Amino acid sequence: MEINHIFRFEKLRDGGSLIVSFQSKDSCEYWVMFPIAKYDVKDPKFKVPVLVNRATGIEVNLSPSGAMQWLKKLKPFFEQRSELPHVSKELESEILNRMIVLCQENV
Repeated sequence: MEINHIFRFEKLRDGGSLIVSFQSKDSCEYWVMFPIAKYDVKDPKFKVPVLVNRATGIEVNLSPSGAMQWLKKLKPFFEQRSELPHVSKELESEILNRMIVLCQENV
């Protein structure tokens, strides 16, 4: 899948799911998502990562190494993108790094 651009890294208000949203050449929005399983301020637990097609609602489970491949593919788009007016690049970097750690912990 070819990527057009990245939207953002964010923590959802569902209790803390982590996502990176991006658009592919098919004009669909996708998420690589680490759904929250158990909210805990100090040590939240996450379910298996998924790739979500936001246009169709189709979700595909990813292995930790599969999620890591997506993050590696998306990272250069993030690094080249300007900071968004409503969210700091530093906060997005923290979310990206947390997602990477989750992949590494579960390989």
